[in-house]
Amino acid sequence: MNAWNRFCPALLAAALALPASAMPPAAPLPAAPNQPTAPVVLDPGHGGNDEGAIVRGVREKDLALVFARKLKARLARNADLPVVLTRDDDRYITLDERLVDTLDMSGSIFVSLHLNQVKGKKAAGAIVYSYGPEKLRKWRKRRFPSVPPMPAPPRGQASDSARLARTFSRVLRGDGFKAEASRSDYYVLKNPAVPSVLIELGYLNNPEEAAKLVDGAYQDRMVDSLAKAIEEYASARVLPAAVAVAPKVAVKR
Repeated sequence: MNAWNRFCPALLAAALALPASAMPPAAPLPAAPNQPTAPVVLDPGHGGNDEGAIVRGVREKDLALVFARKLKARLARNADLPVVLTRDDDRYITLDERLVDTLDMSGSIFVSLHLNQVKGKKAAGAIVYSYGPEKLRKWRKRRFPSVPPMPAPPRGQASDSARLARTFSRVLRGDGFKAEASRSDYYVLKNPAVPSVLIELGYLNNPEEAAKLVDGAYQDRMVDSLAKAIEEYASARVLPAAVAVAPKVAVKR
């Protein structure tokens, strides 16, 4: 592990130790010569032995990766919006590593992609979460009890995340998808460095919606809508500028 990779976990650990009120918006970190400035960080949920939801043979971890790869390819049309993935294969990445990766990549936007599963077959539509208290969360089983506590993101960062979530839900609805913006205290939404959202793309327990989610043409339509939302948000927001170059930074793609 080089010096830069040792520094990133230390930076995240320092963020964990600070109260939310003491955490200013983070400046972009030095980038490698071959690393794009301020990339959009796409985070396919789960991976490896963490399969996520599994319904009728469809695994959340696989579908999340399909959407992430397609979204990266769609955004490649825009030279001003470079994209990196937290994982590009079937491997497990801890929640802490996902945040460290964002810092390491000097990301501008963090988008975590997931699929939903609840009891029943009627729930449908996408939910775009940004950080905030969610009353139902206290009744849910904690899936990651070993994860260290993480303070809330700075107020300005949380506001930017909420704006990003609203942009996603509005553009999705405008393109004919059912979508809503909501709040949650998911770990990755506490990212202190960049606006962050977690998108539940649809419900695998809903047979009709699940059939759409595994259909290539439907995926392409939804990915195009997600890409338009990112492009709209980015065009209205000044992305972090390039700063001094740090040599030998390993870039995970």
